[in-house]
Amino acid sequence: MRRADIRRDGRLLVQGEAHLEGGARAELVLRDELSREHRIALARGEDGYAGAFDATVTVSALAGAEGETNVWDAYVALDGASEERLPASADARLARTSVTPEDASLYRVRPYLRHQGHLSLAVSRLAPHAEVLEVVVEDEAVAVRGFLPRPPAEPPVTARLVARRRSTGSEVSGSATVEDDRFSARLDLGELVDASDSDVWDLRLEVPGAGTLRLGAHLDDVRNKKNVLLYPPRTLSRGGVERKLRPYFTVENNLSIRSRPVKPARVEPPLPSEAPTPEAEPKAPERPSPRRRLERRLAAVVGDVATRVIRSLGNGGPALRLPYPRPDRRARPKIHILILHGYGMGGTIRTVINLAGYLAEHYEVELISVFRGRRVPAFAIPDRVEVTVLDDRVSDRPSRAVRWLHRVLAARPSVLMHPDDFGHRACSLWTDLMLARKIRSLRSGVLITTRPALNLIAARAAPPGVTTIGQEHQNFHAHRPGLAAAIGRDYTKLDALAVLTHDDLHDYGEALASAPTRVVRITNALPPDLEGDQAALDTKVVVAGGRLTFQKGFDRLIPAFAPVARRHPEWKLRIYGSGKKRAQLQRLILEHDLYNNVFLMGSTDRLGEELSKGALFALTSRYEGFGMVLIEAMSKGLGVVSFDCPRGPSEIISPGQDGILVPEGDIAGFSDALLEVIEDEDKRRRFGRAALEKAKAYDIAVIGRQWDRLFEELLARRAPARRRRPSG
Repeated sequence: MRRADIRRDGRLLVQGEAHLEGGARAELVLRDELSREHRIALARGEDGYAGAFDATVTVSALAGAEGETNVWDAYVALDGASEERLPASADARLARTSVTPEDASLYRVRPYLRHQGHLSLAVSRLAPHAEVLEVVVEDEAVAVRGFLPRPPAEPPVTARLVARRRSTGSEVSGSATVEDDRFSARLDLGELVDASDSDVWDLRLEVPGAGTLRLGAHLDDVRNKKNVLLYPPRTLSRGGVERKLRPYFTVENNLSIRSRPVKPARVEPPLPSEAPTPEAEPKAPERPSPRRRLERRLAAVVGDVATRVIRSLGNGGPALRLPYPRPDRRARPKIHILILHGYGMGGTIRTVINLAGYLAEHYEVELISVFRGRRVPAFAIPDRVEVTVLDDRVSDRPSRAVRWLHRVLAARPSVLMHPDDFGHRACSLWTDLMLARKIRSLRSGVLITTRPALNLIAARAAPPGVTTIGQEHQNFHAHRPGLAAAIGRDYTKLDALAVLTHDDLHDYGEALASAPTRVVRITNALPPDLEGDQAALDTKVVVAGGRLTFQKGFDRLIPAFAPVARRHPEWKLRIYGSGKKRAQLQRLILEHDLYNNVFLMGSTDRLGEELSKGALFALTSRYEGFGMVLIEAMSKGLGVVSFDCPRGPSEIISPGQDGILVPEGDIAGFSDALLEVIEDEDKRRRFGRAALEKAKAYDIAVIGRQWDRLFEELLARRAPARRRRPSG
């Protein structure tokens, strides 16, 4: 099994591989503890490889009575006879626990692995609920509106909103009205103020003829509302008691209100007396044992020796200079692609894996990840690509001696990775040792490096039989001064440098004009399997995506969206990504009273699918290396509004044809551009059609041929014996 996912129509899609021979009839068998079975015929998969299959499961058929959970184990049966459990592959992708509607009922579905990594499904039918559409937090009350998926047969005479205390079961109520299938309700928050400790009040809607309904939000496509929706708190006092109350969605997407005591103002501790008590006297440090002192001295010596050797290598010195056999020029070169974290999530990682997949169709390809911090890669790595991890941080070390050496060297900072490269913080002396060992083991072929620090290491340390190509994913002016100086000095030792924009082609070309380094522009390519269909453009959603960092400028997008929300409150902004600025952006959303319009959706490994749910894409970056997310949005048929930041957007967007370029930093102008496209559906659809055409130029087949030509040129111009790189 390679994937178990909830489709947009609410059904469960299982994809995998089976040994299907000839006209063999194959079935997915789901069996519970009572030996009840459901059989689904396996359809030939769309992935194109032998044995691939798809199976679509109707969830309601697996559910029991309300509140009951049924567990089903998955098997594959051939010709109704031989049968075996369905195991998960190492990179299998399982949907998170999801609530899906079907036949006016709701079902919770949880795919998971048990019995040595075999697929199982837990399915339960949920109790009836009232669907929440909007929550408004007033000064002293909370107002809720929504609809009833199952409206009562007769018009209700009365209805009420009930808040039930989770710890004691006590209740308070507020007013509610129901008209047809719509409801609105209001609760005085002051009724929840008492002298108890922190507690939670769960909300219910009591409707005659429909019963007591949970207040939840399950029927939209925002599943993890606890982490996405943030409502403002209110501090209220009653009878000398002060409480902070905040509505929130639980992990099950039900609406509740959290009540907490207000923390008293911090009181500074009194100054210590001049004469310390015996308890306040500092203790003398314990003297380490002789064995521990010896270990520390040995660790210091090992660390110092390793530092000197590796620094010598990084500076282009003679360290580890070993004799190498002359490479076989008749063989097709092996491609080695060096990336910092091939298992992580990010635009560079995705495009590098995309390139590796294309090249693997024509060459032997090795993807070298400097380290990995997770077992399953965020983006699926093509089967034909060999993967090597240098610093594996999720697996055990092979021996006690290696574990000790790792502990010693991992505690020391990297000397190979340039300190002005942001990747320096993720590396250590152990990383350096593994990296130096790997690079010096190469005998021939092509080494592609994917960030400045790795480009510099390749330029200084790659063996003479290896062709080196550096990739720049940031623009020429984005580097810190120390890194920029090293680039100007040592990129001259690369065989080629691939950049993403015409401006960078000009700037790097000038900087390396006197060097033999070939500077070429090869843009990133679209992933061939980008998730999601073409956007229908019938939603009222603006999409944005990227790391939540200063560079991406979401602190500019949120205020730019405020005028849009005031004029068109039905429009929403969804920002996909994670990062250290999340708390700051949440505060900004609350400051602009946009908590019902702007949502921080978190990171996703299916950005294409999320893009296809939008009607427009927005980019407010302060600078870009290229802006690959613009191309991904265009490939789904989205027009774009973007700041004209350096660099990339102006080379991608044709203003007035597939998007709008706003002068850099003009937030009011950005608001006007959003409104212009939102209020003109014809323009929005015209932009979308042109965007689809623009994206075709970034197909992997088009971009891949540029890499093929670069390899041919570099290998053809090499002398029979490798020229010696300058040292120093």
